[in-house]
Amino acid sequence: MCDWKLKAAGVFSRVGGRFVEDYFPQQFIQNFPPSAARAGHCLACGSPLSPQEMFPPGKAPRYMCDSCYKKIAYSGPKHYCLTCGGQLPMDQIQAQMRNPRELSHAFHKGTCEDYHSMLAGIVLGVPFQIAQAKPLGLLPPPNPADSIPQYFPTQQRARQIIDGRTGKPTKEVKYLKFPG
Repeated sequence: MCDWKLKAAGVFSRVGGRFVEDYFPQQFIQNFPPSAARAGHCLACGSPLSPQEMFPPGKAPRYMCDSCYKKIAYSGPKHYCLTCGGQLPMDQIQAQMRNPRELSHAFHKGTCEDYHSMLAGIVLGVPFQIAQAKPLGLLPPPNPADSIPQYFPTQQRARQIIDGRTGKPTKEVKYLKFPG
């Protein structure tokens, strides 16, 4: 399995002291805000994780409880990236079928995988800088239990497709015919 803490450390070295909200695309931040991930708590359900669960001897660090991980990993091959919702390449879908336990095949390589690494890193204790959540006025604060499951939909189409390598939206060009 992938060592997400090691990947998160690599992302941390690139982000440095900047806020992660300034480094990643706004669509990622809106779908799953970094402030919803808490150190020592499952990324999917938010339940506390013991040190033995997070750092099992001789195994890669874990950022989700076992039941959440199994729900996500064994729910069949994902055809859409779990970060941006864009279509995954066929080789990654086939890699998921060969090794369903490896979640790294469910993300576009590049910015999408880096964003998930950052979220996993927050759970595992990597000290990313997160901006303070803005108050919502008279509304009560959002319930993280309501927003976290949205991160792992069974099938999701993005409102705007993000290029996983660059983190920028892909542009659709429409040609207009002018009267000639």
